[in-house]
Amino acid sequence: MFPKRIFTTLSHSRGIRKKLVAGVLSASLMSSTALAHTNSIGYVGDGNGGLNFWYGNWHGMAFNEAEIKITHPDGTTSIDAFDLLSQNSPAGLISGVNFYTSDGTQLVPYDPTGATNGGTTQESYVWQGLNYTLTPGTYTFTYIPLGDAESSWPNSSPTADWDPMDQVIRSLTITLTQNDIDGDANNNGILDINEVAAGAASGPTVVSQGSSQVIGYVAVAGGVIQIIQRTQTDTTWDNMSDGTTANQQSTVANLPDWTGRVDQITTAQDAINAITRSIEFDGPSVIRADHKYDNGMKGDTKGLSFGATRQNDDGIVVGGGVATLTTDLKNDSDSVEAQTKTFTASIGKQFDFAYAEAQVQRSSTTYDVSRTIGDFSNQSSTKGSDTKISLMLDKNINDNLSVITGVTRGKQTVAGYTETGSVQSARTVEKSSENYTYGTVGGNLNLGLLDLSVVHHTDGVNELSAGISKETDRVTWEIGVKRSMTDLGNSNSLNAGLNIKF
Repeated sequence: MFPKRIFTTLSHSRGIRKKLVAGVLSASLMSSTALAHTNSIGYVGDGNGGLNFWYGNWHGMAFNEAEIKITHPDGTTSIDAFDLLSQNSPAGLISGVNFYTSDGTQLVPYDPTGATNGGTTQESYVWQGLNYTLTPGTYTFTYIPLGDAESSWPNSSPTADWDPMDQVIRSLTITLTQNDIDGDANNNGILDINEVAAGAASGPTVVSQGSSQVIGYVAVAGGVIQIIQRTQTDTTWDNMSDGTTANQQSTVANLPDWTGRVDQITTAQDAINAITRSIEFDGPSVIRADHKYDNGMKGDTKGLSFGATRQNDDGIVVGGGVATLTTDLKNDSDSVEAQTKTFTASIGKQFDFAYAEAQVQRSSTTYDVSRTIGDFSNQSSTKGSDTKISLMLDKNINDNLSVITGVTRGKQTVAGYTETGSVQSARTVEKSSENYTYGTVGGNLNLGLLDLSVVHHTDGVNELSAGISKETDRVTWEIGVKRSMTDLGNSNSLNAGLNIKF
């Protein structure tokens, strides 16, 4: 046996080419199994037209020894000393694809546990190799240990580190494809050196890559709008040969927010209030109003009202009535439909200089809402009420002009509800209850056939109206138009009816 430092010098300086010598390799050149440490064989294309051929041993000493013979497709041969050395398994060795051991009769997939060859293989710890520049074709690689007839040192003996474990491990015949040479021995489109890192040849290999994209949503309340904050998480990973995953990597990016309005019920309340606060319950009437709001919602209210008043000889006026209204408002994919029933009762006193009246009114409404935000949609149904008491005084200035003053106090409620539809944006809204008070001031001008009035309410509502009336002994015919302007938008209504005297 050569001292290691002497052999290392010889192995790096040796590089001869010989023709193939036919015959059977002599088993007498092999040392005992107990000393046989060369136990793995493999190859890796470097992606640049080169191929690294490797032998591994399960000893811990790191030095080059012996030679390797290559037989080319045309039958020519060459024998060269190993000149690559690694104490980590070379990157790209994939068990059963380009990395093997021996079971004594044939090459089998390399397994450091010995499972593939009856438990006789231990894990390789040191690799020596040689780089070739090759083209596709069938090649045979043969390990030439010290003392072999073809060895440059036929009278020497192999060390325990590099003595082959058996005759099978000495030779590998392969038909190299361009993919093998390019570094993709398993033909999966991934470079072998990227599938199995240096030092990882004994572990599972990458068989494919997976990816996923997850969008996350967070709903945030923003007053009359809802905000959906969005994040996109892109994840990639390697699917391993043992069914596990590895090398998972994720990136998170913020996507533009989605916004959507949630004030459909509030808008419908405003539209209904524009009608109910000024209905004249003094006969059957047909009601029609068009609404247009700053939040983009628009639509109409249609309905009927019926009422009657009766005045006694003392000037006491008693009245009452009922109205049914249907309000539909839309904005693209958002909509609200409200069904309202209003009941009223009033008592008044006719003086020579004025008319004073107290009125109680209660409105009950059901709301059906549909709204969208981004790709999500939600629906809800709930009920609400509006109860108010008004005191009004219509004071005559002269035969044609009167001044209107008054005060209204009321309470408006909406029952709590939970939206259905997309869970990402669904809201649970608690019951709401609001007490309100507003004053009224205005004027009315009677021009005979035509009545004009201007009214301001201190809650921000202004009304302009004009009416034409025709009175007979028992019936007064009336047609009126009104424009109601609020902080949210405008409503234009038409009322046509008659007043029957009792």
